[in-house]
Amino acid sequence: MASEQVVRRGLAQSQLFLDDTWIADSVGVARVLHLPRKYPWPVLKADKKWERFGIVAYGTVLFWRGKFRIWYVTWCRSSPRTVCYAESEDGVFWEKPALGLCHFEGSTANNIVYVPREGGVDCLGVIDDAGDEAWPLKAIVWRGGPRSGLVALRSRDGIHWEEKPGLVLPAWGDRTNVMAAREQSKYVVLGRAPRTVQPNYGVRVVWRTDSRNLIRWSRPQLVMKPDHEDPPRMEIYSMTAFRYESLYLGLIERMHMTPDKVDLELAYSSDSWLWHRTRPRPSFIPWGPPGSWDDSWIASPTNGPIRREGSLWFFYSGRSGAHNVAEPHNQGAIGLATLREDGFASLRAAERPGCVLTPAFRWPGGDLLLNMDARSDLSSHPQRCNGELTVEVRDRAGKPLRGYTHGDCIPLRGNTQGMQAQTPCPVLWKDQRSLAAQKGREIRLAFRLRDCHLYSFRAGMAGT
Repeated sequence: MASEQVVRRGLAQSQLFLDDTWIADSVGVARVLHLPRKYPWPVLKADKKWERFGIVAYGTVLFWRGKFRIWYVTWCRSSPRTVCYAESEDGVFWEKPALGLCHFEGSTANNIVYVPREGGVDCLGVIDDAGDEAWPLKAIVWRGGPRSGLVALRSRDGIHWEEKPGLVLPAWGDRTNVMAAREQSKYVVLGRAPRTVQPNYGVRVVWRTDSRNLIRWSRPQLVMKPDHEDPPRMEIYSMTAFRYESLYLGLIERMHMTPDKVDLELAYSSDSWLWHRTRPRPSFIPWGPPGSWDDSWIASPTNGPIRREGSLWFFYSGRSGAHNVAEPHNQGAIGLATLREDGFASLRAAERPGCVLTPAFRWPGGDLLLNMDARSDLSSHPQRCNGELTVEVRDRAGKPLRGYTHGDCIPLRGNTQGMQAQTPCPVLWKDQRSLAAQKGREIRLAFRLRDCHLYSFRAGMAGT
């Protein structure tokens, strides 16, 4: 029931329409899944000799202490991989500082920040651990060699790293992701559990484990595997997860075995354990055209999107080949794709009006704030709006409240993401009546849309 969801998630956060949680009844509306828009060129390329043929976002991008910061992995089969660091003021133009920390071909004039003491390195995930003033950044990295597995690191500045507490998850596989922030005071890893733990599914799957101290970890649980709706030769190569408003969202790396290519699919969860997949299942960030730098492999860093200028910025890893590519080696770079805030899915009505009725739930107080776009054509100018939306408030039995009918509602005809940063717009009724007056009352919301997309709603104060 929606009332249970509200208690668990909190209406002060955006409520998305990825599923039917908030739909008790509807007519004349359709759910639309929206995909990020890719920048036409990569924002970070391999242009240093220690990066060889490519770089991959098997790492993390954070906006930390006033700057964009990225930790990424160099990609080459003929020499050991390393973890490198770059920073940016705007997220588009990046600097690779000469840090003087690690040797490469007799010089330390490079941006390498981590080389393991033994074995190879792959898949580093940085954790913004704001509650630890002494060591505000942690990391989990896969290390190869005779003692392979996941190693925990710590850092004060993101540049100097210590292998402490060291090897914490022995024998875990190489494609691992860690949530970029603690969740309920726990560090969360999504990866490939040792074969001694997992049943033999015969394909790649994703396991979850967590820890309060990076030393003692919970028993791994299976959280994602292929199902009967997937193509016969598809595996779940990996998965990233992050908190977004009222949900956990994930990006599944789908490996299409024939031909060998990888892309991303959006998933969602209320608890980060039980995951659901959208329908249909489009590529969240599609491959580039044949011959481009990202035509075969799309992967995600461990972090979620970074909010910037009213949009969500998704950094991603692209490569021009997958496994067993013949020399010369495939190219790899890091790209950027953007999506409007809360813009993962919308409820849309065309020229003929449609209606959506929510289940009953208790209003916590504050204004009703909407993220919406009253355009019939989303490719047109952001403020060229020709549709409208009204909201009617009903009691639990479905009877409209006096003064809160569709006729009383002041129609909304704009786009909450325009030329300026996006601001959810408040719903008002005649005499500037707000939903704040119904605090504590059990209500239903009836949305009426025409030529309009509704992305989300929440409780809050206008202007926040």
